[in-house]
This record gives sequence, structure tokens and C-alpha cells, in this order.
Amino acid sequence: MKQLIKAIIFILATPCIAQTDVNAFVSGINEGVTYYLPDTKINITVEASCVTQTPGEFYSYAERFLHIKDVITESGNHWEITGIESCSEGIPCKEKVYTVKLNGSTASNIRLNDKGIIEAINTTAPEKTVIREKVARQSTNSHVDASQYMTEEMLTATSTAKMAELTAKEIYTIRESKLAITRGLSENMPSDGVAISLMLQELDKQERALTEMFTGRTDTLYFSYSYEFTPSSNCDTTKAVLFRFSRKLGVLDRENLAGEPVYYDLDNLRTVQSSANDDADAKKKSIKKEGVCYNIPGRARMEIYTRSKTFVKKEIAIAQLGTTEVLSKALFNKNNNTKVLFDTTTGNVISIRKN
Repeated sequence: MKQLIKAIIFILATPCIAQTDVNAFVSGINEGVTYYLPDTKINITVEASCVTQTPGEFYSYAERFLHIKDVITESGNHWEITGIESCSEGIPCKEKVYTVKLNGSTASNIRLNDKGIIEAINTTAPEKTVIREKVARQSTNSHVDASQYMTEEMLTATSTAKMAELTAKEIYTIRESKLAITRGLSENMPSDGVAISLMLQELDKQERALTEMFTGRTDTLYFSYSYEFTPSSNCDTTKAVLFRFSRKLGVLDRENLAGEPVYYDLDNLRTVQSSANDDADAKKKSIKKEGVCYNIPGRARMEIYTRSKTFVKKEIAIAQLGTTEVLSKALFNKNNNTKVLFDTTTGNVISIRKN
């Protein structure tokens, strides 16, 4: 009986510290919260525009009646690359999936993003700004049918030259009306500023529509194209073709030789010592028993360019170019309420804070 009492007293005197057990995930065996560490995917957005030029009906009279020399004389269209942007995104790495046991440890308060990638422990990750996808849009200078502003005399003119002359006179009349309004000399001057603004906008619209009959018009459509790739651990790439581009045909597949190549380089800067030659399975098992896993990403230099222009040149962090390390289990026992934020793009630790 005395031995039993001593045994009970010994147990009560022993401190109870909850441990954080993290194990490699095996379907149907592990119990707890399962999370991924990310690989880094690179997303590239290409903005391009298609510019269409249409000559005006009176282009041959532009210099004679309006003293304008630089006008569109032939129909045609061409494409331009207006910009290329790149950003990184974290995707679940199937080789880095772990389970934290729900054993009362403070590390059990784990938050994952919608892809199952760990983003926080004992705290809440800040909300991220949502980038809305860009869609094709038309230029703001939309075409206006000039015939609705032509007078009966203009429309019944017996020759193109006479019609052009009358149209030019109407343009000068509109300009005189605008000048009179801005100087406050108009006989039918509006009584308030809003009405004046609306009147001037309408006169601008009429003048632009009639002037385009001499100068021609330019219509622009904007398009967005998306590309993505996930670099490997051996990602050194030089002059890889991302896509091809033609001023006549626009953005083309990289196999379409009708366009000039747009290249990308990805140079592993080897900022983190790689452990690619280690026994991955043995290392994984040893890490899982010690604490919460995270990545130390490597860095790479990326460049997107053509023979004549560079669009992107920057350094980026890439998870798969680094190593997988561990946060000690001592950070997550009953005596510590450690708060950790993770970068869901690279798996790196953003911040560690103790209360």
C-alpha cells in the first residue's frame, strides 16, 4: 500500500508537457491535421494590343482643307506587346505533406489556406489582396458615325471634293462655337457649369467624328495571355522560348515559327545549400519527429526578353531551390504559445512571436 501511494505521488509531481509530434503523412494511418509545404509556381501575364487603322473618306483632302499632313492613307493592323508581368504562387508539394497530432499541444491550432498549405500557427494570416483577371477591352476612343452630324447640303453635294469642303467648314464652325462658349461670348450660353461641360463634350464628339473623315481612325483592342511553369530543383534555363510574337498575327504558340521568339532565362543563384544528394526518406522521418516543418527557399534570377527589349528582370524566391527545416517542438509546449506566420508561396517562416 505504501509503495502504491509513493508511485501516485511520483506521477503527480512529474510535469505534464504536451509535445508536438509531426509525422510523414500516410493515408489511413495518421491522425491529426495534415498540411502541405509549397512548391513555387511562376505565373506570367502578357498584355498585348491589336491596333487597327482605317483611312477616312476624305483623306486626300486633309491637307487642302484642314492643313493636316499626317493622316492614315491605307487600311491595316498591327500588334504590340504592351507589357509582361510575373508573380509567384504556392502549390501543394506532394512530397512534403505532414501531419500534426491533435494531442493538446498549442501547435494544434494550425491554419491552412484553401490548398491545404500551412499559413499560420496560433494566429491568423492577414488577408491577401485579390488580383482580378484582366479581360479584353476596347480603346476609350470608340468610333462615332460621322454621317449623323452631316447637314443636308453636305450629303447632297455633287462631288467628293465639294462634300469634303463643306465638312471642313462644319468643323471650323464647331471650333468657333467651342471658342465662343469658353470665352463666354455665346448667344445661347448655358446658365450653369454642368450644362456648359455637357455642351462642350458634345461639340468635341461632333468635331472628332467629322475630323476622322479626313485623318482616319485608330481602334485598339487589348488582350491578356497567361503562362505558368513550376521550376525544378535544377532549373538553370537559358534562352527558353516562352511564346512567339508577330506584329501581324499577335501572340503565338512557341511552336509557331511565324513569330519571333520571346525568351526567358532562369538562373539558380544557389543561395541555399542543396540537400538533393541526401537520403530524402531518412531525412523526412527524422524531421517529422522533432517539430513543425518549413522551407528555406532558394533564389533565382529571372529575365524575360526579346532580341531588342527586356520586359522582366528580377530575383525571385523559389521553394524547391532550398531546403526543408524544422521548428523545434519546444516552441509549442504548454509553456509556450508561439505564433508563427508562413509564406504560402515559398513555405518560409515570415515571423515567430511568443506571448
